[in-house]
Amino acid sequence: MRLHKTGILLLILMTTIQVFSQKNKSTISGIVLISNYKPGEAVSVALKGTTYATLTNNKGEYKMNVEPGDYILAITYVGYKTIHTSITVKQEGKIVSDITMQEDIAALNEVAVKGKSKVQRVREQAYNITAVDLKKTYNSNADLNQILNKTTGVRVRESGGMGSDFNFTLNGFSGDQVKFFLDGVPMESFGSSLTLNNIPVNMAERIDVYKGVVPIELGADALGGAVNIITNKSVNRYIDASYTYASFNTHRMAVNTRFTNKDGLILNLNAFGNYSDNDYKVDVSIADKTTSKFLPEQKYRHFHDAYKSGTIMAETGFKDKSFADYLLVGFVMSGNKKEIQQGRTMDKVAGQAFKDGEAFISSLKYKKDNLFTKGLSLNFNTTYSLVNNRTIDTSSRVYDWAGNYTYRNFGGASDKGELSDRKTFYLYDERNLLAITNIKYEIDDHQSVAFNHTYTGYKRKETEEYKEVIDLGEPSFDKNILGLVYNVSGFENRFSASAFGKMFGFRTSTANKGETESTSSTNYGYGATATYHLTDKLQTKASYEHAYRLPSSAEMYGDGGVTITSNTGLTPESSDNVNFGLVLITQKNKHHFGAESSLIYRNAKDFIQITRVGNTSSYKNLQSVRVTGIDGVLRYGYDDLLTFEVNATYQKQVNTNKFIKREDLEVPDALYNAQLPNVPIFFGNADLAFSFKNIKYKHDRLTLNVSANYLDAFYLTWPVLGGLETKKAIPEQFTQNIMASYSFLNGKYNVAFECRNITDVKVYDYFKVQKPGRAFSVKLRYFIQ
Repeated sequence: MRLHKTGILLLILMTTIQVFSQKNKSTISGIVLISNYKPGEAVSVALKGTTYATLTNNKGEYKMNVEPGDYILAITYVGYKTIHTSITVKQEGKIVSDITMQEDIAALNEVAVKGKSKVQRVREQAYNITAVDLKKTYNSNADLNQILNKTTGVRVRESGGMGSDFNFTLNGFSGDQVKFFLDGVPMESFGSSLTLNNIPVNMAERIDVYKGVVPIELGADALGGAVNIITNKSVNRYIDASYTYASFNTHRMAVNTRFTNKDGLILNLNAFGNYSDNDYKVDVSIADKTTSKFLPEQKYRHFHDAYKSGTIMAETGFKDKSFADYLLVGFVMSGNKKEIQQGRTMDKVAGQAFKDGEAFISSLKYKKDNLFTKGLSLNFNTTYSLVNNRTIDTSSRVYDWAGNYTYRNFGGASDKGELSDRKTFYLYDERNLLAITNIKYEIDDHQSVAFNHTYTGYKRKETEEYKEVIDLGEPSFDKNILGLVYNVSGFENRFSASAFGKMFGFRTSTANKGETESTSSTNYGYGATATYHLTDKLQTKASYEHAYRLPSSAEMYGDGGVTITSNTGLTPESSDNVNFGLVLITQKNKHHFGAESSLIYRNAKDFIQITRVGNTSSYKNLQSVRVTGIDGVLRYGYDDLLTFEVNATYQKQVNTNKFIKREDLEVPDALYNAQLPNVPIFFGNADLAFSFKNIKYKHDRLTLNVSANYLDAFYLTWPVLGGLETKKAIPEQFTQNIMASYSFLNGKYNVAFECRNITDVKVYDYFKVQKPGRAFSVKLRYFIQ
């Protein structure tokens, strides 16, 4: 209670200081227009020789409150001539200065960093956030998972090649503890055919990675962070088409386009497809048929691991109308099929089992600023998804890694599948209704309040051909998340802070032996963020949150027991999260320097963790887990010629539960203070790129890129159990990649060559499942706007 009262007093104090600091100040405002009289977004507007500075919004508008006096108003934007205007600001007066900028042809051929990019503005928010600029990766063959795997604090663990299951780890939290969004819409209802490992990089402009506190407008019950994919909305008309061919008979195709006319009509269309045989080689020891002893490791090729997927996304509507800033209706159709080569480990091989799925999603998006009154905005998103999934494991064959097989024979019949203890023909249809409402009111230039309500209604209908009684029947759950936040800024915009509260309502319904069982819970979260610019180059950040995360459908209901068994007894997990960070950005002539670092602390209760159960896995609650860590990144750039980045992450996940209950008795937990297994501890990345312009033709560009990824050895099982050989069973890994791309006719035509894992070292993830080795690719891309 004392903590809550202190927080309220601090907010009142900050507001009082802010109100006092605004007295006797005057206002400078206006609109900046660029080519074709379009609003200029992210244009730098500053008063020379002072700390007064701001950036224009997406409508080209800017506004500053300043002390009376004589100033030089400086307007700067990359590729345009800088404008200097003398102004005199009188006490408590208002000055409106509209500016039209002219292109600077000389500047177009010589990049100068002026103002701040969208990515830099995002990084300077009060949240512990990393913004990934995807424009530099458009010619790469990488998917979004591979791009994010280079990001500080992030580790993406995959169980194989294209289309394989993956686990996303962010500052010690993983799986559904981290939430994923596409333009602010949760992706958890999109199905397996639309995930980070099959969405092309060309579809998005950037990715915002929130570590710890997640903005309430996302309406998330994330425990440790969120990933928001931001698609490209700044270009009115374009076509971006690409095709990639890579090792293991891998193909990627994508077409992204937008059309906008003068009346504000919008049409967005994205279509992409993926296919791979995934027939890479792995090192396996198999048993001798005669002696039953395991032979030395040999290389065997994946023979049943193909993956294919296809997606069409379309939106149409209007923007910049009197009734709406935008109003869009859309649909998504996607499907995929994944052959299953093995179970959770490489001990058991399959030759006919597979999964597939289809998704049909409809959506409505509406946004309006200054609704009914100035400063009031409404943003509403809703989706309804129909997802059909199948898991098929009905073969009586028993395969080995060489592709040979025999038949099971139990009295002439077999009731077992390749991976399961029983034949499985499991179908489940999912229905998911999502509605997100955000209302924001700007009290003044330095204060605002916002409200969020997110509703999720989930239903699953299960059928199983080989079982008369379905364990779960038709399970369902409802989530209601409410959020309220107060934002304040001051000290000439050097300081900003927010305080928020959240309510999490959760209700489930399942069948157990023909009986319907229902559970419900209500939990409350709260927190605050703050940032202060010590100088115009150095920024400090801090945040705290008492967060809750509700179990997901996959965690509770599984996939019929083929790879994940159900656990309907899971309870919501909670965590107290603390972040502290520093950001440094400076420039001297053509040299650009940047550095970021953050400390993390997580104290989680009822922590949901995936564990291996025989050849399958299941999720369970751990009573108490502590996560501590530090990460950092260094950036250097020279003009438009060279960029270099190196980052590293160290994190520890420790079981802090001292006692466990056994038959109404409390006994010491043998795993107390032990590092959690199957979780990376230390990893890092490095990236070096050179860019050369006007090689042969005007406006052509050659880019050379070298990158490296390091992963320290980590535990496969609990390190306090078993012999020494189990303690770090997943070995140290160091891989390198190279890429060369060439663009000409001002980026209209592009070709790129890439080699991943140059030295062909063994790479592992999950339960020591081997991933693809060295792979080559070539990508052709066409872009016009």
